[in-house]
Amino acid sequence: MAVRPTSPPWAAGVRLAYQQIPDRLRAWVEQQLGSPVATAVTQQGGMSPGCAARLRTAEGQTAFVKAAGADLNPQTPELFRHEIQVLSSLQSAAYRPQVIGHHDDGDWVALLLEDVDGRYPDLDDPAQADAVWSTVATQSTELTPPPAGLAITTLADNARRWAAGWATMAADPARFLPEWVVAQADELAERATALAARLPVESLCHWDVRNDNLLIRPDGAVVIFDWGMSRLGPRWADLLLLSLTWADRPEFDARAATLDADPATVTDLLIGLGGWLAFRSTRDAPPGIPTMPAFQRREARRVLSAARRRLDKEPL
Repeated sequence: MAVRPTSPPWAAGVRLAYQQIPDRLRAWVEQQLGSPVATAVTQQGGMSPGCAARLRTAEGQTAFVKAAGADLNPQTPELFRHEIQVLSSLQSAAYRPQVIGHHDDGDWVALLLEDVDGRYPDLDDPAQADAVWSTVATQSTELTPPPAGLAITTLADNARRWAAGWATMAADPARFLPEWVVAQADELAERATALAARLPVESLCHWDVRNDNLLIRPDGAVVIFDWGMSRLGPRWADLLLLSLTWADRPEFDARAATLDADPATVTDLLIGLGGWLAFRSTRDAPPGIPTMPAFQRREARRVLSAARRRLDKEPL
């Protein structure tokens, strides 16, 4: 597997080696695979702490396992439970890894997946970027409408949290926000507050489409994984999130212009998300993810820069 591209910089969780996870989990893995694990290679990248390893058994079978317990980070097992719920509702697709099994003992949660022979994409390469864009678009079409009976958080729920962050920042916006945002913070906070009502439930959105949640197989096929942040929301949401790879560059503007979305709603989503990231960046780093605040500060400025370009073009 290739090394992650370095741009944009992501936060990274602290990894455990496969041998460091509880014995009961390793026994479960070997029971699922039907053979002892002979090699385990830790994979870097990804924001969750815990184990993320490519496995090969004594009989040559391969798999990928990720596992975490509440002692590493209380939220991570919940994200894994969410992912298990979502994956259980999805049909097989060439652009998603096959699920081998999952484990939850009330403390540690683990997912055992197909080991994809692939590399992280370089989204600065136009051909690879277009391949990823096309695959994400195909998946969004597949998941519109969302699977029946899937009751998970919506992007409108996220937007309400973003608005709450904006409300907290109102007392001292200069502590959190770039100077240009402070100058019009009241107006932007109003737009962030109104956003939730304009985000329909049309699709199941992955909502974490970024280069270290993607792999490209040797034949060029793209695989999308890690559903822990998935939400119900607009059918264009995942393409918008992917376009944020280039938030501080003209390519964002070109790709965002192709979305079948109300332009003002897109701008307000950037305002809401950018402000929330700025707000969260002032909090302590979550357990196992020490680089998270710095990542959030960088992303807040990138996302808000994209919003600023769009605001400058809005009719008076």
